[in-house]
Amino acid sequence: MSGRRGLLLGGALALPGAAALAQGAGLQPHVLYSSTRDQADLATMRRLLGCGIQVAAEDSNFYEGLAPDFYVVISDPLPSRAAAEAQLARAKDCGVTGQLRMARRRVAPH
Repeated sequence: MSGRRGLLLGGALALPGAAALAQGAGLQPHVLYSSTRDQADLATMRRLLGCGIQVAAEDSNFYEGLAPDFYVVISDPLPSRAAAEAQLARAKDCGVTGQLRMARRRVAPH
């Protein structure tokens, strides 16, 4: 990841100190592939889906563990860190990078 997307991804990953301490149990491994301010990164989403990697374009406000006010391309919850790392390796083979994040969906999917 480079340029503007890399900077925005860093912003979506940042948590204020108090919020990080307040995170509760139930956080699960997810892979965060992109974050943008203006609109979802549908090109990254389509590329991942084309490689058989299940992701969604979502509002980061729907998740505990992500900074608010971003559009993110994020994986479904994964059963383990090893599963998330395996997905990251598959995504890299498709030309997409990401980062493992511990998060929990606050709002039920539509």
